[in-house]
Amino acid sequence: MRQACTLIASLLLAGLLPRAANADAVDASLRDMERYLLLYSATGDERFLARLERLGPGFEQQLSQQKNAANLQDLWQLYRQTLEQVRAAYSQKDADLQNAVAQTREVAGLFDTFILAREPASQGIEDELRELALLEARRANGRLLGKESEGDAARIGELQELIDERLAALPAGASRDSLLSRWSYLRKAEKPEGTLLYPFNAQVEYLLAHLPRR
Repeated sequence: MRQACTLIASLLLAGLLPRAANADAVDASLRDMERYLLLYSATGDERFLARLERLGPGFEQQLSQQKNAANLQDLWQLYRQTLEQVRAAYSQKDADLQNAVAQTREVAGLFDTFILAREPASQGIEDELRELALLEARRANGRLLGKESEGDAARIGELQELIDERLAALPAGASRDSLLSRWSYLRKAEKPEGTLLYPFNAQVEYLLAHLPRR
């Protein structure tokens, strides 16, 4: 597993993965799947697994539209293998759960490498919300391993302020009020002792589905 991660990472950093016409959609899917993989590995909650399985077919279709995406296909297969290891660790109450969770973080890091290796687009509120959700999932995953990241915590604070400002700046009306209400629920789920992951993610999903499109 580690050798495969190292090989794919080297290809990513060498710029061998092309940016496709549907790159933004692929990036959003990668972020969502990375989040759900981390959430599932941190909790064993089958509801996150169900979301992963719903995302899979659409993501595979997106990959099929890209040219020369063999390396990304390899990353997808590595992702599936890691997911199966985490599922087995939870279902069998495997003592090696921490190793499976650690591998999850490594594979999730490859997703980040792929996205960052490409020419970045300007960030909007959807991108910031996905980043916030991903960082919270990563932090929960890290706590399971006894690892904390001060950098992630600082970035979470920045994103909370940015999103709060963007939502407040939306045109007044019932739509904005609903979004602000959901954002308030999301923030309440982010507790100092640890984020309530399922309620938090439910608000993320609602906001992503109802935010104004760019």
